[in-house]
Amino acid sequence: MQNQNEKSIFEGSKKYLEKSFLEELNYKIWSTKGARFEADKRLRIKAKWSNISLSFLSAYLIIAGLISVYNIHSNIKIQIINYIVTALSIILLVLSQYENYQNYSLRAKEFHKCGLELSTLYNKLRIFKTLNSNCTEEERNRFAVKLSKKYQNILKSYDNHSAIDYENFKNNHKEYFKEDVLSIFYLLLKNLVERYLFYLVIIISPVIFYFFYLMF
Repeated sequence: MQNQNEKSIFEGSKKYLEKSFLEELNYKIWSTKGARFEADKRLRIKAKWSNISLSFLSAYLIIAGLISVYNIHSNIKIQIINYIVTALSIILLVLSQYENYQNYSLRAKEFHKCGLELSTLYNKLRIFKTLNSNCTEEERNRFAVKLSKKYQNILKSYDNHSAIDYENFKNNHKEYFKEDVLSIFYLLLKNLVERYLFYLVIIISPVIFYFFYLMF
């Protein structure tokens, strides 16, 4: 059993390894569950912005075609317009295939499902620790081994989350993890790049190119 004078398993990196196997398992299930829910959140955001960026690109394609139809800018050659329309069509086709292949929404649902299964497992562990505080060490070991097998089976059934998902989980539980300001700021930048940068480039680039062409 853990001595009351011992530090929390959440203070410092890998402190849980110094505790009993049941305490280690408690931490693993808890942290993995949180990371899987963070993965679900990250992929749902990417799915949303993927649809938004592809919609913008489709709109740009239509607008480029209308410029030549209504002769909005007479100084723009029709050959340039045709080239832009063709280029945007190819880019839209390639990006659509790539983004569809990522299956963000489906993967998000899988991570959410995994998180729910781990939540059930975690609740069982917490109930056992609460209601069976006086059980023997042998009973605790049997329960821990049985729960560990279930935990491993769940992990085998799903893809692993990304490292940034675990980092976001720790950032959302600052009361258990010590994170300096620089690390938090760096994580914010990583999230902006991971979730939004690619799609913002898709949305903004055609507009920048259009105004750059008009100016020169």
